[in-house]
Amino acid sequence: MIKIISKERPTPIIGQKETELKYTLYVESSGTVSYKDVVKFACKHTGMQSTVMKAAIDSCCQTIEHFLSMGHRVQLGELGSFFITTDSNAVYSNTEAGICQLKKLNIRFDAKKDLKEAINNAERELAGVYKIVDHERKIYEKVGTKESDGKNESGNNSNGNSGGDSNNGNNSDSGGGFSG
Repeated sequence: MIKIISKERPTPIIGQKETELKYTLYVESSGTVSYKDVVKFACKHTGMQSTVMKAAIDSCCQTIEHFLSMGHRVQLGELGSFFITTDSNAVYSNTEAGICQLKKLNIRFDAKKDLKEAINNAERELAGVYKIVDHERKIYEKVGTKESDGKNESGNNSNGNSGGDSNNGNNSDSGGGFSG
């Protein structure tokens, strides 16, 4: 299940220097799946031995790294493609253009349609609504979890749109506040 949280954020007002506070949705991480767990899961679903699976995954990673470093876009079946982009300084003329403009290379992933649909159709819930309590340090406090009535746990109105997809009345709690 994908957990969605709503966080109060300063949002620019178009055409003005001021900002207003609005609630924006974010995915709350469920943690990182380790290499060992990926191997174990893949072995369970394929019947392969873990040493063979590790060798296959390692070889696949080395292959992706090799072809990306050669400037290729690397497609992994129906999963999607890895490719390289750049961050660089802009210049005014072609005569000024050169490799010294390059700040860094970025690795990007472009998911194919089937993966995008699988993620968009995954079960999701609103795991919490967070409000800024210290603007300078961007510290958040959890003020609610129920999306249906817009009230926090104490029953008071949270003065904001809790946003997100319906959680069908589930009142899940993912823990206390955090700093972001």
